[in-house]
Amino acid sequence: MAPWSISTVRFISRRATRSITWDIALPLTPERYHELLARDDMYLGLPEHLRPQYLQLAFAYFVTELDRTERLEVLPHVHETLVELKRRGYATAVITSRPGDAQRLVAKLAMVGLASFFDQVLTQSTNSLRALDKTESLKHAAVRAAILPQACMYVGDEPRDVMAATQAGYGARVAVATGPATFGYLRDHPEHKPDFVMSSMAELIELLDRLRSGDQAS
Repeated sequence: MAPWSISTVRFISRRATRSITWDIALPLTPERYHELLARDDMYLGLPEHLRPQYLQLAFAYFVTELDRTERLEVLPHVHETLVELKRRGYATAVITSRPGDAQRLVAKLAMVGLASFFDQVLTQSTNSLRALDKTESLKHAAVRAAILPQACMYVGDEPRDVMAATQAGYGARVAVATGPATFGYLRDHPEHKPDFVMSSMAELIELLDRLRSGDQAS
């Protein structure tokens, strides 16, 4: 399946013409679109100086479509883990790269029975690629919870989650292999190594118990 449909490219093109001029010698016909994809040209012939703006528009379109069509899927062991965290009195938060109104995400969490387990739901204030960096949101969550960052743990499924937790000064950076990144990739990442790696959320409560008892083994 092609990463962009012709309709998607046309949508982005229409958005882009409001602020930039497209300097492409050949029109983007369906035939040329598939030809460029076959050559692994993700920019579809766009001149180099326009590519950053194209990426920003593409990201904004992706986020808009995700917000419109996404249905949340609750991963195994998430519900019972949140129940236990709530019972023990932990402060919890959802911190996402998703831009837009946090209340829309709260509504989606409510639809799958999870909203009541979170004290905070934080989204990003920009539609640009800067939204992928959650560092400031992690800092903000710690401040709102009145907890020092060193006493906070962040659980994420990508190396950029580990990076953000490091930059925010969090005391525990936990990677969980429930997303596209494998356990080995998360564990052995050359730049952003987590303190702990889990195979599933079922391991989180045991990890917290180990940390409380002073066992720091990863």
